[in-house]
Amino acid sequence: MNEYLGKNIRELRKSKNLTQEQFAESLGVSFQSVSRWENCVTYPDVEMLPVIARYFNVSTDYLFGIPEEEKKARFKALMSEVIDLPEDSSDRAIEIIRAVRNEYDARFAEENHTFGTLCGKLYYSGVKKTPELKEELKKSADLFFANDPDAVAKSLAIGDYVCLMDEKDVPAFLDKYATDEDETRDAMLYERYLYLDQFDKVEIFRQKRLFKLLNELLDGLLPWKEWRAPNDVNFAFWKNNILLDFLHALTNETPTADHPITCGLKPDVFASARITLGELRSCYLATLGRTDEALQTMEDTVSLIEQICTAPNGTILESRSPALPTLTVKIEKRGKNWKEAMLYYSADVAPGVREAWSVFPKIDYGRMMTDPGWAWFDPVRKDPRFIALAERVKKLI
Repeated sequence: MNEYLGKNIRELRKSKNLTQEQFAESLGVSFQSVSRWENCVTYPDVEMLPVIARYFNVSTDYLFGIPEEEKKARFKALMSEVIDLPEDSSDRAIEIIRAVRNEYDARFAEENHTFGTLCGKLYYSGVKKTPELKEELKKSADLFFANDPDAVAKSLAIGDYVCLMDEKDVPAFLDKYATDEDETRDAMLYERYLYLDQFDKVEIFRQKRLFKLLNELLDGLLPWKEWRAPNDVNFAFWKNNILLDFLHALTNETPTADHPITCGLKPDVFASARITLGELRSCYLATLGRTDEALQTMEDTVSLIEQICTAPNGTILESRSPALPTLTVKIEKRGKNWKEAMLYYSADVAPGVREAWSVFPKIDYGRMMTDPGWAWFDPVRKDPRFIALAERVKKLI
């Protein structure tokens, strides 16, 4: 008789403050049976063991007191077997999925990433992903996510699992476990479509990824009090020149003296980045004593802010870059008089509607007139021409 089984059942029952009678009633057995188990007189029936394990959210290994190292070794052996399974071994894959689900409790599963590892091994294996296999895997997924795994265990699981699902099940799964605040949804879909060789769908997410990275590069501020960069306006202006040159090359544009930021063209998907680059360039020029250039740059930038904030709700902004041939964003207004503009990925560009960038006149006005972090505007803040530009922005608030 296993010396651990009865002891572990008794300790688990007491941890839930259950009497033998209450526990027996929950399982549909007599309290005499529970008493015999706990006193090591008899074992529970084989069919009852996984029921007891699930009731206490532990594994059958835990009930029998199998050492942790033995459990890890068995799990490693199962995963090694999975990845080498031939195409016609889906029945064996199902047996392994069931074994992992029944033998490893939630604590072990989370700490050792059992479900994520299982999905990953199946992802890279050549075994045929039959409907029966997918259904068995879904049972494991339901159990895994119901136990509210930590962020690390969850992130390691969902990426590979979504590649193994049927297409019809993907939207509901993403709605339940992915969020709009992070890149989880897009990352999972990107990996899924790569896995399925659906390159037309991959392209959608490639463009979104590239657009996000480019915007982060172009829209990055250079605070003069930032310890990682020298407090040097010439350095800041040099960086601004490089980024603007890059943007104009990326979009096949040629700036002019009157339109150093927009090139005299209509707003595009990089409108928000252009506004930030224009404001930065203007304040650098102001501090360098190049007042007329600073004012002309700000005129071009303010004109762009006005176009975005007064455009009809739902206006589509297109890309002029060959690297982003089909990417578009849609203007959605919010705030008083609908003057604040959120730029969203267009519905026809990717599933869902999520923010790509934004334009807030209140922030732009603050940068121009009051924000001490933008002190390089000081040389022109009392200039009537600059004040007039700021007033145009203020009207949009």
